[in-house]
Amino acid sequence: MPAPIAEHRNNPETESFSESYISEILGQFIDSLQRIQDVQCLDVGPVCEENILFFARRMKRLYICDMFVRLDRELRSGHHPGNVWTHLDYPATSFDGIQLWDLCDHLDDHEAARLLKLCHMMLKPEGLLMFVAFEEQKAPGSVNSFVIGSDYRIHFRCQTHLNLPWYLRHNRALMSLLANFDHLKSFRYRSGLREFLLKKPFPFADKA
Repeated sequence: MPAPIAEHRNNPETESFSESYISEILGQFIDSLQRIQDVQCLDVGPVCEENILFFARRMKRLYICDMFVRLDRELRSGHHPGNVWTHLDYPATSFDGIQLWDLCDHLDDHEAARLLKLCHMMLKPEGLLMFVAFEEQKAPGSVNSFVIGSDYRIHFRCQTHLNLPWYLRHNRALMSLLANFDHLKSFRYRSGLREFLLKKPFPFADKA
C-alpha cells in the first residue's frame, strides 16, 4: 500500500477553502436513512449549527461527537492520538448512519484503521458510512468544516482553532482502509475532493 503523505499545513490565511459543490453522496446518504423508522445518525464534527439544523429536520435522533476538536486537544497536550477514541464509547450497532467527513485525512494509517473499526462496530447491519477525503495536491491549507446548504450544496468554513496533521492518501490506500465495508457509490469532484458511500455488510461478524 502506498505510504500516505503526512504534513502540517500551517497557513496564515484564515479564508475557507474557496470551492463549493453539490454533494451527490450526501443526497443518497440522506435519502436512504430517511426511509428508516426511528433513524439514528452520528456526526463526528466539527460542530456546525447549519448541519445540526439540517439533520434535525430529517433524522429522528442526531448524535454529535466533535472528534476534530478532541483530536486537536490530545495532540496539543502531547498525548498519543489514540487516546481520543475513548470518546466514541457508543454501544455496538447504535447507528443507522455515520457522517465521517474528512477526519481520516488527519490520522495516520494505524489510527485511521482504529476509527474505521469503531465505525464498523457502531453501525447497525447494513448501516451507512459517508466518508470524505482530499487528494494530495488539492487539499486546503487549513482544517475546514463542511457546511451543508440548500440542495445539498457544501460550503467550507475555516476552523482556525484547529491545527491537525494531514495524511493524504491515494485511492488504493483509501480502499485498503475501507475494505471491511461494501462500496456503494463514490464521486470525485474538480476540487480534488472524493466522497464515498459505504455500507456495513450483512450478515456480518465484528472482530474482537
